Order: sequence, then C-alpha cells, then structure tokens
Amino acid sequence: MRVLYATDRRIDRYLVKALREAGHVVEATSRPADGLIEAATGGYRVIVLDWWESPAAGATRFAAAAPRSLLAVIAAVDGAAMAGVLAAGADAVFTRPASFGELEARLEALDRLVARVRPAPAGVAVEMVAADQVLRVNGRQVSLPGRDFQVMAHMVAHAGEFVSLEQLQQHVWGEEAEPRPDLIRARLARLRRRLADAGVDARLRTVAGQGYVFDVSPSPPITPGRSPS
Repeated sequence: MRVLYATDRRIDRYLVKALREAGHVVEATSRPADGLIEAATGGYRVIVLDWWESPAAGATRFAAAAPRSLLAVIAAVDGAAMAGVLAAGADAVFTRPASFGELEARLEALDRLVARVRPAPAGVAVEMVAADQVLRVNGRQVSLPGRDFQVMAHMVAHAGEFVSLEQLQQHVWGEEAEPRPDLIRARLARLRRRLADAGVDARLRTVAGQGYVFDVSPSPPITPGRSPS
C-alpha cells in the first residue's frame, strides 16, 4: 500500500523503516502543513498520523483533506479521548507506544473491509482479499501475486475511473522509482490475460490518450451482424 506517515514531532524512523520493510511505499513528514498538502494531493491508501498535540483535531483535518484514505492515529489517549479521535474521523486509534505488528494487522484488516464494501454496479460483487492475494468478482477469483495484486487493488479502488500510467507508477511503485511505462503496460496486459483465463467478468480497458479503466459493468450484448468492440 502507499502510505503517508505524518507527525507533529520527530519522525519515528523505526516505524517508517518497518512499514517499508513490510512492502509499503512510504512518504514521511514532520511538518503538519506539508502533511495536509500531501494527504490532499497524494492519493495515499493509508495515512498514519503520529500526533501529539490535539489528536482529535489532527484527525479532523486529515480526514477532511483525504476522505478516500484510511486514517490511523497514534496518540497518547485512552477511553473517552480515544472515542473522540474516532468520532473526529479516524478509522483506527493506537495508544502510544504503538505495536507495529498490531498496526500492520489492523491496517490490512481495514483495507480488506473497504475492498468488500466498495461500490460496484448492481448485481456485481467485487472483493480484493489481501490475505490470499486474490480478486473475486461474482464468486470467480484469480490469484494475483506480488505487484500484480497492488496494481489491481489500485484499479479496483478507482473502478470506472481513468487511471493513467503516471498514477500507477506513483501510487504503486512510488515517486522515487524510475519511470518504466513499458513495464507497466506489459503488467497490465498480463493482468488482462489472468482475468480472461480465470473467467472473471471484469475488464481492463485501454482509453487512448487517457489511461486504463477497470470495468465491472456487464458486457453489452452483441447485436447480430455487428462485431463486438
């Protein structure tokens, strides 16, 4: 997952390193204003907010800046204060010092939950299962190991929307990775074959000059005498 770690104190280098070693693409900042800008424009899957001063207020600001991101808050809170942070917009709250194992497990669980409830066209059930690294559409499933799963997770998160090669590069590989649009195109072509071979009723459509679309709408009927597009 692409993760933003933001704090109003010193960056927890151990936590950032652990997130990266777990396979996440992590950006870190200790400047609150910069963190809000990153949250609003970066398209992060998860925001880890390591907040010391007024964590509920921090959760409110970051939840408003990035409503599509999962928001996990680390703070010195308990009881009613923890409930207040959740009410302010956090998806999970961890009492400092936070256990990395618990943080990672809870974020994976939240990500699976979001995948299950993500809107889809009527009669279409779409689910990304991180634990098994599979995509399920209407009961049929396809295994997507490694980076293929991350690419499909991003496409499913933006189902019906245009996703450019640049967006995939940024959100899956990270801004520091060397741009390789040819490799991304090849991976998408392989994903198309995986979906077709598994009989999954979903398509990765190419939109000339714009990018790719993950389409889970029912395939249109073929009119007699006309070729399918």
